[in-house]
Amino acid sequence: MIFLVVLLLLALFLFYKHLTWKALPWPDGAVKPPPYQGHRGYWKGGAQENTLASFEAAKQRGLMMIELDIRLSGDGVPVVFHDTDLKRLKEIEKIVAQMSAAELRAEADAPSLEEVFQSKLVPSFINIELKTSAMWDGTLERAVADLIKKYKMEKRVLFSSFNPLSLWRLSHLLPDVPRALLATQEDEPENKIYLKHLWFAPYVRIHALHLDHHYVSVENVKQWLNRKVPVALWTVNDKEKAEAYLKAGALSIISDTLGEKPSANS
Repeated sequence: MIFLVVLLLLALFLFYKHLTWKALPWPDGAVKPPPYQGHRGYWKGGAQENTLASFEAAKQRGLMMIELDIRLSGDGVPVVFHDTDLKRLKEIEKIVAQMSAAELRAEADAPSLEEVFQSKLVPSFINIELKTSAMWDGTLERAVADLIKKYKMEKRVLFSSFNPLSLWRLSHLLPDVPRALLATQEDEPENKIYLKHLWFAPYVRIHALHLDHHYVSVENVKQWLNRKVPVALWTVNDKEKAEAYLKAGALSIISDTLGEKPSANS
């Protein structure tokens, strides 16, 4: 009987926590996202997504921040690539985790994160999405943190991930770099119920949410703000909808097409 009472009290506490949690205060001196971020750079003009060419195109359009995807190559190098394999982009039946960084550069035009940090032609600020499902292995997070320290990028980057444990690990490696939990309501095998409903959000030391706009209304944005949780939306390509989110107080809009700086002649 006592065990059941304790279990019930614990369940009530967790439910209350889930309904009332707040994001951590934004770190002093950290980058605050601009209204628009280039989703995987700007690739609608013909460049391949997540390449130096797409990042340079984003800067040419006037974007101050890009979003990019990082995963480990087979030889342990953080590389910029969204998918687990090359099939969609290159029609090649190869797995990213089984290829070296040099092979990925040659066969998929995938730069290393270090190349991005070294480039003077990409936007100044970067939203680094870590693509990892690892529960305990922090190899990717450590490698990314080491590069950020090497190039003194702490004030120019923020982290995002669908993996709450990845963000928790980063909170210990680089506590002053902002961290955002990604979430969607899509029915996919890897999108477990605890990810869909943000069950880990109160416990993994995040500063914001990055949410799939298909499942978020303007009113939802206001509700999150009332709870002291900043929200960015992805991937929004409708200008009217994007502006409505921003007017409601959204932190930022991640877009394939929006955010171009008006030309001097416009």
